[in-house]
Amino acid sequence: MRWTSIVSVWVVTIVAAVLIGVFANDAGYLGWLGIAMAGSLLVAMGVQLATQVKRGFVIRFGSSVAGSFVILVVATGILALLHA
Repeated sequence: MRWTSIVSVWVVTIVAAVLIGVFANDAGYLGWLGIAMAGSLLVAMGVQLATQVKRGFVIRFGSSVAGSFVILVVATGILALLHA
């Protein structure tokens, strides 16, 4: 399994979550987090297809998306506490 392709998607998701936390207002951060999840899906698909390795594609893609989901769940919790 290529961890660099998985972790790179997680890093992009963390950067997106931090940017949302810094720039989004109280009413709009939840919408932006949904957009970040959709963007992380697209980034994960692009990165995994760019590796051009068939073996383990589903596991790498699933790990990328699952990790991004967990990151955004944590970010949602932190932002909910900060904006409450």
